[in-house]
Amino acid sequence: MNRAAVILFFIGAIVHAQSASDTATHATELAEHGQCADAMPLIRQALEQADQLKDPQLKRRMGAAGVRCAMVLDHQSAATTLLSWLQQEFPHDPEILFMATHVYSDLAARTSKEMMDAAPDSPLVVELNAENFEKQGQWDKAIAEYKILLAREPRMPGIHFRIGQLILTLPATATSNDDARKEFEEELKVYPRNTGAEYLLGELARKGGRLPKAIEHYTNATKLSPNIAEPWFGLGRCLLDSDRASDAVAPLEAAAKLAPDNPTIHMTLAHAYQELGRKDDAAREFALQKSAAQKIQQNTETLKRNVSGVPDPASGAK
Repeated sequence: MNRAAVILFFIGAIVHAQSASDTATHATELAEHGQCADAMPLIRQALEQADQLKDPQLKRRMGAAGVRCAMVLDHQSAATTLLSWLQQEFPHDPEILFMATHVYSDLAARTSKEMMDAAPDSPLVVELNAENFEKQGQWDKAIAEYKILLAREPRMPGIHFRIGQLILTLPATATSNDDARKEFEEELKVYPRNTGAEYLLGELARKGGRLPKAIEHYTNATKLSPNIAEPWFGLGRCLLDSDRASDAVAPLEAAAKLAPDNPTIHMTLAHAYQELGRKDDAAREFALQKSAAQKIQQNTETLKRNVSGVPDPASGAK
């Protein structure tokens, strides 16, 4: 390529980039002034040239304004496309995540209404009603809806499990644990691979002092979902409480690896090492427990300050 051609190439690239920037700027201004119908075609055009946009603030403004306009116009696919692009361009950005939370919540509500209008007699609508009661904290009503659903669809997986969870969420009664246990057992008849049901059956058995039964359920849960820490921890803790420290170490180590920020797991593993005379390993785990607990405390204090508006002392704010 001769010198003239090179110059023309770079001039073309600059002009192309300027054109993309101008389009994005114009589209953003239209959107921010509420002219959404005019803005959206230009935003789509600018998005196709997004690799030419170099100004991060312009990208953020255009994306955010585009999402708002897409929701106003009920262009759901455009809203999710723009959100996905924003999250790719600004990963872990609190403002983008905040926007995504509200948009997806709004989209879920719109879709729910559409489903209710389209198929009011569907069992899925009954399930949706139950889920809505559950989200609102009206757990008795949610249980009633789930039972209606089971009367119509007795083999639907997950429903007995949800009822059992809700029973445990309600204020405890003399029969709460037994009622929940029955629901989890029914769930496993419908769907034997429900890890949550196995795990909670283990929890109920452990709290009831039935350690062999708890060990059985925790073991089943670890086989179903080996990448979840809680069943491993439950298994290790029950083995330790059964005077089987040597057997407890492996599941507790698995739990610690899967949940390294959990201080309770490190503490329990330290005690298992202590019982086996492994002093150095125990000391390491006690140190990890202390560090994890301090981190949780710091995060809790930061959250309280953010909620109350009190400045962080480390920031030097007066």
